Formats: sequence, structure tokens, C-alpha cells
Amino acid sequence: MTRSESVKRTSMARRLVRGSALGVLLSLTGFSAPALHAQTDCEDVSGVWAVTISLPDGTSQDVKLTLEQTDCELTGLIEGNNQTPIEDGKAEGSTFSFAMNVNNGDGQIMAIAWEGTMDGDSISGTWGSQIIGSLDFTGTRAEG
Repeated sequence: MTRSESVKRTSMARRLVRGSALGVLLSLTGFSAPALHAQTDCEDVSGVWAVTISLPDGTSQDVKLTLEQTDCELTGLIEGNNQTPIEDGKAEGSTFSFAMNVNNGDGQIMAIAWEGTMDGDSISGTWGSQIIGSLDFTGTRAEG
């Protein structure tokens, strides 16, 4: 083995030991690298939110948004005139998004996309579809 090959092997061995040491340290503290990453990747947007949505006709409507969060995945319900489950919910940093399917009144299902930002106990963003356009919403975390 040449000196160059020996240096490369020694360097690789040191990196493996350092990587293994980090893995052992993380496992001893109860964290894995993905779990550690997930903790810092998204804020906790879970809870019950009192939300006011702008409507296409220029009026507004109050709805209740209940979000449950596991790591950075969101599930939950929007309650207004009906209860509608959310789908494909995600949180990233202080932003979140999800979709919902609603009956448009003619028996057709319309996909609605929501995108928002959380700032403490307040949320704001947009909701809508290609058919109705993009509309605003604001909300505050409900007590209790």
C-alpha cells in the first residue's frame, strides 16, 4: 500500500469513527438525526383556531380550524357550515399548507388549497382554487 492510500484509509476511518460517535451520542440522548431535524424544521401550528375567511362575493365568514400536528405533518378539520377534513397538511418553519375537497353545490367536488404563516398565536394567508381565485384569511388561536 502506498503512503497516499494509507493516508486516505486513515482519513476515512476517522470520519467513520466521528460519524459513529455522533450516532451513538444521539441515540444515547434519545434523538436520531431525522428526529433532531424534524424538531427544528417546523413550528407547532396545532390547536384550535378562530379563522375569518374572505369570500368571493366580498363578504367574510368565521370558521373553526382544528389542526393536529405530528412532526411536520398536519391533519384536522374546518368547521363552518359543514365539517370538512383537511388533506396533505404540512408545516415548514412558520409556514403551513393543506388542501380540502368541498362540494360546490352542483354535486361536483372542488379542491381548495390553503397556505399560511403562523406568528405566535396568529395565522394569516390565502385559500382558494383556480375557479374562485385566491382569497385571504386571518385567525387567532382559540382559548381552551
